[in-house]
Amino acid sequence: MQPSHFPYADFIKVLEVERQLSRHTLENYIISIEQFIDYLKRYTDKKFWSEIDEPTVRQYLIELLRDHEHTTVNNRLSGLKTFFKFLKNTHQIEQNPFEVIKGPRNEKMLPKVLTPQNIVQLLEAPKQMFLNGEINPFLYLRDTLILELLYNSGMRLSELLGLRYRDIDEAQKTAHVIGKGNKERICPIGDYSVEAIRNFKRNLKKSIQREDIIICNEQGHPLTPRQVQYRLKVYLLKAGLPMDITPHKLRHTYATHLLNNGADLRLIQELLGHAHLSTTQIYTHVNSALMKQVYDQSHPHA
Repeated sequence: MQPSHFPYADFIKVLEVERQLSRHTLENYIISIEQFIDYLKRYTDKKFWSEIDEPTVRQYLIELLRDHEHTTVNNRLSGLKTFFKFLKNTHQIEQNPFEVIKGPRNEKMLPKVLTPQNIVQLLEAPKQMFLNGEINPFLYLRDTLILELLYNSGMRLSELLGLRYRDIDEAQKTAHVIGKGNKERICPIGDYSVEAIRNFKRNLKKSIQREDIIICNEQGHPLTPRQVQYRLKVYLLKAGLPMDITPHKLRHTYATHLLNNGADLRLIQELLGHAHLSTTQIYTHVNSALMKQVYDQSHPHA
């Protein structure tokens, strides 16, 4: 139960009404505050927000680091920093002890990627399910198209779902993409994707064919990101591949395979639509890790 001397309901109300945050984000703020309150009750004699000082906050940070990953710690600190800024702005405290607190550096996690053989297994899964009578022709053609485009172009899922037929240049085998910040770029999509687009469009019923959107359901309505993620999991299961692979990890796979085959890092930056080269440089680490894995698994003296 929320202690009366540590009130925060007015803060949550402001977030709900003025900033219109999602329920998930609000819950994260509440968790951050309530965990801090629990710590204060257990290990300090503090009674009011105005009594919280920098040493108390630093000790709490140490406690968080004992039991949580750096990402979680930083999320908790972010919520508390926002809350204490609110307390100061509304004159409930004079000093904000979180102003000078810096969280730990997040560990760089290498993106998980599929091997070329894994990709072959994944791309074959819709055909296998169609031949086995597990999915109908529409799902076979559409989902084959989704998988081909995700892997062959490295598009973000939002970019894929926004594709229209007029964005495709079949002769040049490219797609005109609107990325983050409404930035435009041209993505090569390759022979297999072009063939998949032609097959899908050719077999669409005239009554549901939409000229403005490519990836649609059987009624001609655009798919949601969650629907695409679900279809991907269907084929990961069929192919016996890790179920935590996401559309974004297929984008990582695309970039890693390009790098492994000699593509220049700046070219990959352009193809992915990254604003900064530093974002793309993560793939050099993926490349090194993949080479070490192959060495460890195959070299007699590893």
